[in-house]
Amino acid sequence: MPVPRRRSRLVRRLLAVEIVTVLVTVLIAAGVSAVSTRTLVEDDEAARMLGLATALAAAPGVPAAVSARDVAALEPAAEAVRLDADASFVTIMTPDGTRLTHPDRALIGQTYQGTFAPAAAGATLVETFPGTLGPSVRAIVPVLATAGGPVVGMVAVGLLRVDVFSRVLRELGFLALGAVAAIGIGVVLALVAARRVRRDTLGLEPSEITALHRHHEAVLHAIREGLLVLDATDRVVVVNDEATRLLELTGPAVGKTLAELGVDPALAARLADPSPVTDETLLVGERLLLLNRTWAGEASGAGRSWVITLRDRTEVEQVMRALDDARSVAGALRFQAHEHANHLQAVSTLIELGAHDDARDLAVRWSRDIADLGADLRERIADPALAALVLDKATDARDRGVDLRVSGGSAATADSDDLVTVVGNLLDNALDAVLTTTGRGVVELGLSDGPDGLTVRVADDGPGLADPEAAFRAGWSTKAGAAGSRGLGLALVARVVERRGGTITTGAGVDGTGTGFVVVLPSGVPQPVPHTPDRDHEAGDAQA
Repeated sequence: MPVPRRRSRLVRRLLAVEIVTVLVTVLIAAGVSAVSTRTLVEDDEAARMLGLATALAAAPGVPAAVSARDVAALEPAAEAVRLDADASFVTIMTPDGTRLTHPDRALIGQTYQGTFAPAAAGATLVETFPGTLGPSVRAIVPVLATAGGPVVGMVAVGLLRVDVFSRVLRELGFLALGAVAAIGIGVVLALVAARRVRRDTLGLEPSEITALHRHHEAVLHAIREGLLVLDATDRVVVVNDEATRLLELTGPAVGKTLAELGVDPALAARLADPSPVTDETLLVGERLLLLNRTWAGEASGAGRSWVITLRDRTEVEQVMRALDDARSVAGALRFQAHEHANHLQAVSTLIELGAHDDARDLAVRWSRDIADLGADLRERIADPALAALVLDKATDARDRGVDLRVSGGSAATADSDDLVTVVGNLLDNALDAVLTTTGRGVVELGLSDGPDGLTVRVADDGPGLADPEAAFRAGWSTKAGAAGSRGLGLALVARVVERRGGTITTGAGVDGTGTGFVVVLPSGVPQPVPHTPDRDHEAGDAQA
C-alpha cells in the first residue's frame, strides 16, 4: 500500500534550518564586507588627502607665499583646492603651527589642532584626529622653500569622518542589494530543497523512515524466494539471503554485475534478454529455479531497474512428484493385485487337486524372481542407494512391459548423489523412449569400474536421437509437455558430468538401433555443490 504524502516536521525543520543558515551566512558576509569596505574607503581617502596636500605644497607660488605669510594669496588657492577635491578643510600654516588659511576665517591665526611636529621636521604624516570641525582623516606635508631646502610651512588637507561614513554608506548600499538578492535566492533554493526532500521521503518522519528500513530488511531476508534487483547498468542493488544461497554467491554482491559474480551462464544469458519473464523454469547449475522478472519504476531510461525473483522449483516439484508417485504406486498395486489374484487362484486349484508339491513350487518360483534380482544387484553394486534405484527401475520396467537388462557391477560407494542422478535420469530416458516404439522394449544398463573411474552405459532400442548435441541443452525435449517441465534430465546429467570432470558420449543403442549413452565418472572427491539426491533425481521425470 503506498505511503500517503504529508508535510512532516522533518521538512519544516529542514526548511527553517536552511533559511536561518542562509540569513546568518549573508549577515556575516555583509558585516565582514562592511568592515572591509570602511577600511578600504578610509585608506583611499587618506591617500587622496595626502596627494592633494603634496600637490598643493609643491604648487607654483605657494612656497613663496608661505614664506611671505601672504594670507590674501594663499586663502583663495586653498579654498579652490578644497572645493574642487570635495575636502572638508585645507589649512596652510607656518612651521610653528599658526594657521594662514582655514574654512572658518575666525580660526585663521590660531594654532593648528593636531600633530604637526613631524611635518615641521620635513616628514609626511597621515592621521585621524578630532579637530575643530570634528573627527577627520588628514594628511600633513611640509612646504619647502626649494627642492631640498628648509621647511617654510606646512599644508594639511582633511576629510571629516562624517563624509567618509557617507561614502561607506553609498558603497554598502550596493552590498545590501547583493545581500537581499542572496537571501532571496537562498530562500528559494531552501524551498526547492525542502520540496525535494518531502517528495523523496514521502513526508515521513526520521523515526518512520528508520522503522520502514528495518521492516524492509527483515522482510527481504525472511522471505523464502530469492530476490534480486538490477539497476539500469545491470548491477545488483538488492539481494537477499535466499538469492545468495540459490545462486551460490560468495562475498559482497551489491554493485557488481552478474558476470562479475560468476552466476550460471544459463541465467546470465536468459537475463540478457530484455523481455519480461513469467514463471519460467530454468536449470541453474544443478538446481531447477522458477524465474520471474518485471520492471520496477520507469520502464526505460536511467531510472529503470529489474526485479527478479527466484524460487527453487523443488518445493513445487516435491508435491507433484508425491502425487505422481502415489498414482504410480496405486497403479502398480492394482496390477500386482490382479496378478497375485491369478497366482493365488492357480495355487488354490493345485491344492484342491491334491498337487501340493506343484503348488509350493509355483508359489516359490513366482516370488523368487524379484528377490533373486534384488540379491544379485546388492551383491554386484556396492552402493546401496544405486542398487535400490536399479531394483526400483527393474520393477517399474517389468510392470511397463520393458525388458531391463543389468550387466556388470560397481565397487564404488562414494558420491551416491551423483550416481543416482546420472543413472536414474538415463534409465528414465531410455524407458520412456522404448515405450514410444511398437514392438520394441529393451533397455540395457552396464556398470564397470576401471582406471578412469566408473563407466555407466545405458542403451535402448527406441527411435533414437535426431540431434544428440541438443539433447543436453536445458529445455530440449522430444516429448510434449508444459514449458519448463521437459528437457531437464539430460541437462542435469551433463552438469554432473561436467562438475566431476568426466565425459559423456552418445552412440547406437541395442542391436544398433535406438540410443546409447556412455558416461565416465572419475573417482575422487567432486567439487561440493549443495543439492539433495532426490531433488536431482526428481528432475529425471522431466527429461529430454
